[in-house]
Amino acid sequence: MATPNDSWSRNVSMPLRRIRLPCPRVNYFSILMMPRPSQGSTFLKDCLLELREQNTAADFVSFYEEMLPGVKTVKLIELQKDFIFSKLVSGLQLEARISLEPILRLIAALSGDLKEDFIPFIPRIVNSLVILLKNGGQKDPEIIEQIFTSWSKIMETLRFYLKLDIEGILRDTLELRYYPNDSINEKMSKSMSCFLRISHASQLEKGRKMILSEVAEQPERAARAGLLYYDIFVFQQKR
Repeated sequence: MATPNDSWSRNVSMPLRRIRLPCPRVNYFSILMMPRPSQGSTFLKDCLLELREQNTAADFVSFYEEMLPGVKTVKLIELQKDFIFSKLVSGLQLEARISLEPILRLIAALSGDLKEDFIPFIPRIVNSLVILLKNGGQKDPEIIEQIFTSWSKIMETLRFYLKLDIEGILRDTLELRYYPNDSINEKMSKSMSCFLRISHASQLEKGRKMILSEVAEQPERAARAGLLYYDIFVFQQKR
């Protein structure tokens, strides 16, 4: 269990109070109350139909017509998940600026349909988002907001699975967690608090030790690790 005298935490300036994005406290029965797609539909289909009403551009209409037949049921989505995901993530390009928000919304919707089966895609999302940010996205506050609206939705949707393997999600998100931008670092920490607050003490301890290991490996990471480490420490004290 972490203590206030932890050798690393003494050397990191951590805020005593943090303003957090809304992330409701949940219990094990709240999964039954999670959002559901419209009857006989899927999250991805509902999102695609909504976006079609808002977009008349020829390239989106073509994309819509290609995707719609394969997203009508969860079973169809599961059968074509690799194709669907690859098609979506390939659209995360700064050159396609106008399409970024719709693509990010569709990726978040896909996580709602695949649930646990979406987790293996997280490293590819992180890699694509890091490339997008490095290619100029970090200079556009609107793009950053769109990215983390989608990312936070994914984290919230998968929180009951992510809380079971904190080491795994920390490993998969390492490059984005240590991205050299204060705003991105803050938003990343906030987005992950949704599953940290419901994680078992043993998982939090694994997460704490992993962050310490990351910082020991590269001490320059200390400044970027402080916010998330602080959250884990606080949630540990509440167990």
